Amino acid sequence: VIDLGKDVPPELVVETAVEQAVKLVGLSALMTTTVPSMEETIRQLQKTVPGIRVMVGGAVLTEEYAKTIGADRYCRDAMASVNYAEKVFAGE
Repeated sequence: VIDLGKDVPPELVVETAVEQAVKLVGLSALMTTTVPSMEETIRQLQKTVPGIRVMVGGAVLTEEYAKTIGADRYCRDAMASVNYAEKVFAGE
């Protein structure tokens, strides 16, 4: 797990994903003001790192909204994130 912290620019997420050969990125939004940045991060990741998976969660997100911003998976809580990560790393 690589924790980049909060309010991270999309470019830093992409740069780290490339440098560390990341297979899965998790993004969380607790305020609606952060969602546009999340969408831009997903866009840049998908463009730069083919095959990368992105899971999202947080108080202001829903499964439907996660689909509209291009996320691979909406995870409602930490356990759902762990379960999805296990599937990704098992090759599913």
